[in-house]
Amino acid sequence: MQETGYISRRVDRLRQRLASMDRHKWIKFVFDVLIFIFMALVTVAILYPLLFVLTTSFKDYSEFLKFPFKIMFTHPENYATAWIKGRFSVYFLNSVFVAVCAVGGQMIMTALAAFTIGRLEFKGANVLLFVMLSTMFLTGEITSIPMFILIRELGFYDTIMALIFPAAFGAPGMGALLASNYVKNIPKEIHEAAVLDGASIPQTFWYLDFPLMRPILTLVAVMCFNGIWSDFMWPLVALPTNRSAWTMPLGLITFQSENNAQYGILCAGLVILTLPIVVFYSFFSKYFIEGVAAGAVKG
Repeated sequence: MQETGYISRRVDRLRQRLASMDRHKWIKFVFDVLIFIFMALVTVAILYPLLFVLTTSFKDYSEFLKFPFKIMFTHPENYATAWIKGRFSVYFLNSVFVAVCAVGGQMIMTALAAFTIGRLEFKGANVLLFVMLSTMFLTGEITSIPMFILIRELGFYDTIMALIFPAAFGAPGMGALLASNYVKNIPKEIHEAAVLDGASIPQTFWYLDFPLMRPILTLVAVMCFNGIWSDFMWPLVALPTNRSAWTMPLGLITFQSENNAQYGILCAGLVILTLPIVVFYSFFSKYFIEGVAAGAVKG
């Protein structure tokens, strides 16, 4: 009888433990479902404006008024109209040219700053890094007046160089911090072997450190491209009359002020403006994530 009572008590405890485990699993399941529903709602809230712009870009004015939320693709010629009538072809090529020059210049500036601070390790390197980081606290509104005076004195005012020069040769800022930390994590034995083989400092930078900095430089390229491609204020200040040098944001806003009711063509221009950013990030997303992880490790 005692053994039977002991076994029954053990069975009851086991049942209670199993019931407790099932209850915890059920709570976890409900919690996961609620998290999934919440994330789905957030995703819909983020993606729906993009879908609305995309579908509106294929509608004319009457269709937009009658069916503003209906998904339809009846007027693909809106893109051709925006490309030709809105001169978006010129603005798009200007944006591509400025972005390529700016990204290339920023990658070189960031690589040089990272190599100088992270590898040469001279006296005052941290002070130089602090000065570069302090430029992040200066907004475009603060620097626009001195930059305007500089480009005017250089003869770049109202030319496309007024957009390329500040973007390509500006202070690296956060990119210098991430890249310098990345360079510090490169084993010193590699550089010592290069020196023993007779490599100079420029050769060490170009053939050794620069290729190894590819992930972090891709991160810099994505951030720079996003900022330059979407910039509106500085082109508005630097290019008041030279419409042949305008970029996509400036051209799109001007076209909107001149054609308020042509929502389909305006949304087609927005799609043309947004698509390169999506494609650029999608293509380099792998290196972007690697760059964030690599640059965040302190050496």
